[in-house]
Amino acid sequence: SLHHQQPPTMQHRRIISIFLLTWLPLGCSLLNVAPIPRQSISLPMALGDYSVTLEKPLGIILEEIGMENKGVQVKEIINGGAAESTKIVPGDVLLQVNEVDVTTYDFDGVMDLLISTDGSIDLTLGDGLGQMDMPKNVLNQLKSTEDAFFVDAVVREAVRECRQRSGKLGDLLQVEVIVGAGVRGSRGQVRFFAIFSTDSISTYSCNVSATGVRQSDESIQIVALSCAKDEGLGQTLELIRED
Repeated sequence: SLHHQQPPTMQHRRIISIFLLTWLPLGCSLLNVAPIPRQSISLPMALGDYSVTLEKPLGIILEEIGMENKGVQVKEIINGGAAESTKIVPGDVLLQVNEVDVTTYDFDGVMDLLISTDGSIDLTLGDGLGQMDMPKNVLNQLKSTEDAFFVDAVVREAVRECRQRSGKLGDLLQVEVIVGAGVRGSRGQVRFFAIFSTDSISTYSCNVSATGVRQSDESIQIVALSCAKDEGLGQTLELIRED
């Protein structure tokens, strides 16, 4: 028999997402739903976008983005899930599920699609930073367009490291502006202002400094990272110290 119930709250939805994405067996669904129409055209990859292939249990907790309830982002990575060994971090935005554009889906639509998918799942995610502001005086410090892309990559990797080490800082929501950059060989140094929140309501600004080194596989390793709270308190948190 069916019972008419009130729609689940956001907290209930998050709990459901933990269960579905970590422990739901393949092919099993809590809801009897018709097959979901799938868009066949995938989105172009942009700066900060990447793809991963995961098996269930995924080990991801998702939440809706903002008040418009369109699109979802990663809230938390569960220990022992498939996502733990990937580059996925809290704050990443889910863009595609098996090449289906989910950027306009609400939470329930994304969950239904994930539940109905058997076997491995191809996910495309982005860091949600969009195109970052790099003033002309910063660009003038760089020698080439390649250096500018390298600086952009260092900033994005520094954001990932901050999000993995939220702790006292809270969630890194957005990069305001890149205020300093320099490239020497395989090393890039950046300084930027970022917006953080510890309670999802109020925000504050941090001055973030990072050094990244380009690896042989073209990935970026952050070897130094610090955040200075812009509140006149003189408090600097050293997240990664270079040896």
